[in-house]
Amino acid sequence: MRISYMNGKLFLSLTKDECKQAYDYIGMPIEIDVGYIKVLHEDLSKIVTEYLKDLETREDVTQSK
Repeated sequence: MRISYMNGKLFLSLTKDECKQAYDYIGMPIEIDVGYIKVLHEDLSKIVTEYLKDLETREDVTQSK
């Protein structure tokens, strides 16, 4: 499982097994291996940094008009 940010959008990548588990439990919380915490934390930290840079860039463009 990975989460990423591109062009102002969030993307979730799942393995085939993760997709099957999500499909089998549509609308319900599914268990995620605790081992993903470090990877997801790194992904989200990167996303927050990129998103805030995007916001700053948009504000700079808006203010320069």
